[in-house]
Amino acid sequence: MNKERALRLKQKLGFPNGEAVSSDGLSGDLLLLWRGDVTMAVQSLSKSHIDVVLSCAAVGVREWRLTGFYGEPRRELRKNSWFLLRFLRAQLDVPWLCLGDFNEVLSPDEHFGENEREHWQIAAFQEVVQDCRFVDLGFSGLPFTWDNRQEGNRNVKVPLDRALGDHNFLDLLADSSVKHVPLAESNHCALVIHIQKREQTTSPRRRRRGRCFRYENMSQRHEDHVDFVQQTWDPGRGVPDLKDIATSLAKMQSSLSAWDKEVFGSVKRKIASLKQELEAERTNTLYRGPTAHEKELMNQLSESVAREEIMERQRSRVEWLRDGDRNTGYFQAKAKARARSNRIQALKSSDGELVCDQTRLEELANNFYQDLFMAQTDLEPELVCQHVPRKVSEAMCDILEQPFLPEEVEKALFQMGPSKVPRPDGFTAGFFQRHWALVKESVISAVLGFLNGGDMSNEVNKTVLVLIPKVSNPQELTQFRPIALCNVLYKICSKTGE
Repeated sequence: MNKERALRLKQKLGFPNGEAVSSDGLSGDLLLLWRGDVTMAVQSLSKSHIDVVLSCAAVGVREWRLTGFYGEPRRELRKNSWFLLRFLRAQLDVPWLCLGDFNEVLSPDEHFGENEREHWQIAAFQEVVQDCRFVDLGFSGLPFTWDNRQEGNRNVKVPLDRALGDHNFLDLLADSSVKHVPLAESNHCALVIHIQKREQTTSPRRRRRGRCFRYENMSQRHEDHVDFVQQTWDPGRGVPDLKDIATSLAKMQSSLSAWDKEVFGSVKRKIASLKQELEAERTNTLYRGPTAHEKELMNQLSESVAREEIMERQRSRVEWLRDGDRNTGYFQAKAKARARSNRIQALKSSDGELVCDQTRLEELANNFYQDLFMAQTDLEPELVCQHVPRKVSEAMCDILEQPFLPEEVEKALFQMGPSKVPRPDGFTAGFFQRHWALVKESVISAVLGFLNGGDMSNEVNKTVLVLIPKVSNPQELTQFRPIALCNVLYKICSKTGE
């Protein structure tokens, strides 16, 4: 299709505006059409791309970037496509959505066919996606977008078409979604992309719940943090049990929430304010050395940036980088990518219907796991147990029945990662480790009281079930791995004596 024919198609479809790139042989047509209420500025175009900056009142974002991309079909020349993507990355720094036929996959398991895809091809695409700070937006529908439509072992299905957004795009338009729509007259699926700004208020599509308490490890850097925790911690009189500790943690949770808001404040707003104030101060001291106020602002900014790094590191779940490295951008990228991949946008019901409504998604998950974990009433375990030979000797029983020791409780706690995902009560193991001198006596007493014959508190026993995808873009509940997030106190009880 040449450019003139493409623009005639624009008129037939009723679009007032358009831009086209003529095809190179039988493939590679690029055609961009837009309505009159969209403001579009073409930045660059070639046989492989159309790059524009646009604004649309319906989306609610003043300016963002859209690139239609076609990857080189010949694999020996595909490096030229990746060079072009890196070049485009360097041109602008506005929210960016890049979509199209990249002619490559991001993972070997995305290739459906008898012959495996070359690893170097996949690795090259993975590298350019990382270099451009892209995140795959995922999809609903078929797991592939191209089918060679051949029979038997010659059939190949691959998700060559996809939508990639950078982190600025995800910040503003995080609720955007992609759907693969099969076409009768093409061996490619169409990508139907719904661009939507991140929800800020309650809507029928997604109910917003109150924000849960999450203990922030960065608050430990505040000079008043230790004193505040010492004043707030109250395990009660006498010998505390698990219920007493849970009650004390609930009070601590309420007090820390208020303290974080009133004293600690928003780190990001603090950094922005300090940068602005520092710029104004330096403007006034252009022809002399730094003032005492400027030095103080620099110290405050350095401390705030360090706190932000700890906060983003905690959210990213990255454990192998050292504290003190300035990797805030990397931590943010990891957190956003993980959140995007873990988000459930659609699921198939038992009758094959694709469900996208939030309320129905919750009902599907709830019913599925209730049926899965429901106890069966017609079991007779003694029919099996009577044939199982005894393996535990009397000497082994004596060892197993020995009382647990305080040293085992402390060892169990300090084996845990301090920044692991917060539990139902919002506290990380890092809270207990940082304030161990304060909470040690009461926590050990409560844990040993349970392990040596006491009762488990219902509050401590609360668990959050998190669904982790086992495959890319799962659409069935069997494709998720349920992970139980237990409170730190419960985890200490379960790990003691291991």
